[in-house]
Amino acid sequence: MDSAADAGFTAGMRAAAGSTWETSLNHRFFREVAADTLDDTVFQRYLRVEYGFVDCAARVLGYAVAKAPSFTERRKLALGLHGLVTDQQDYFMAAFARAGMPAALRSAVPPDALSQPLHDLFLGTAQTEGYEEILACILGAEWMYLTWCQTAHKTPSRIGVIADWVALHAAGAFADHVSWVRSELDARGPDLNAQRQSRLATLFRETLGAEMSFHDAAYILD
Repeated sequence: MDSAADAGFTAGMRAAAGSTWETSLNHRFFREVAADTLDDTVFQRYLRVEYGFVDCAARVLGYAVAKAPSFTERRKLALGLHGLVTDQQDYFMAAFARAGMPAALRSAVPPDALSQPLHDLFLGTAQTEGYEEILACILGAEWMYLTWCQTAHKTPSRIGVIADWVALHAAGAFADHVSWVRSELDARGPDLNAQRQSRLATLFRETLGAEMSFHDAAYILD
């Protein structure tokens, strides 16, 4: 991890997550992607599970837009929401096709016992808590993805759709968004009271745990 990642309020959140951070990065799904041993049916199932989270993410970003402190942040988040319901929609439709999935399976799967906790954590936080708390959940998920995808990207999968999916989360707009969320929390976190600071750290850690369960859902095959 570079020095920038080791500094500031968000670095403290990651440190407070303790072993949960490293455990999340060592999840079976991520290991198999990096080793290029992931079964095709598992990745196809993952795409459907992940696509099922898109609607939840859109709702969460809507709450974030409403709760953001100024137009500057609202505009940034609204642009992200626009991308989620346009570019992300197109990405999943193309990924389903490239993965060779039959038309009947090119859809989201409803949340199950393994994936539901992530939906509940994100949406519950967005509905009942503040701007910074929403960002803490987003950061837990996105910083984890960025970190392990940057590692996996060094040894790209032989399967194009998987290699492209990793590349999408290893740099570019995704990395820029992680950097922006970190900068928001690094700037605002130190000014929060101790109770809210502790809450942000808890949400970050709970997101990592929910993400591990969420990725377990990829192995529950139809």
